[in-house]
Amino acid sequence: MQRKQDAVDSPESFEETEAVAWTKEQVLEFRKAQPLVSVWWVVLTQVVVGLMAVCVAWLLGAKAASMASLGYGSFCVVLPSVIFARGITSKWSSLNPGVAVTGFFLWEFVKVAMTVVMLMMSQRLVDDLSWPMMVLGLIITMKVYWLSFLWQRKG
Repeated sequence: MQRKQDAVDSPESFEETEAVAWTKEQVLEFRKAQPLVSVWWVVLTQVVVGLMAVCVAWLLGAKAASMASLGYGSFCVVLPSVIFARGITSKWSSLNPGVAVTGFFLWEFVKVAMTVVMLMMSQRLVDDLSWPMMVLGLIITMKVYWLSFLWQRKG
């Protein structure tokens, strides 16, 4: 046991060990053990969490302007995510790996640019905008990726 631990800890162990190629069956077994999470599942989770945040604000007696600001903050995450999800799941994005990677970066840029534009327009679109509530909506909605993975595994 000690010899194995020494081999793992020593830098020479990387040079001494050979990489063994997996068989097709091993790869398929690994893929089955790693469930895929749909990008649409993440978007749905963002929508649900955004709506829940607005409902909690309503239950706590927040003003209508605060709830609108919170909802708009969530919307600034959800709408660009929908556009991104639509873009990366299109038939063109699956032509080959190069197109898929390029499409991913393109749609990610579109998502970020759209979010920035929506944030810049927020003062004009939301009456009596509450910046803290809008930022709270942004943060709550953006940080639900981990929650969608948890809900996916339980479901």
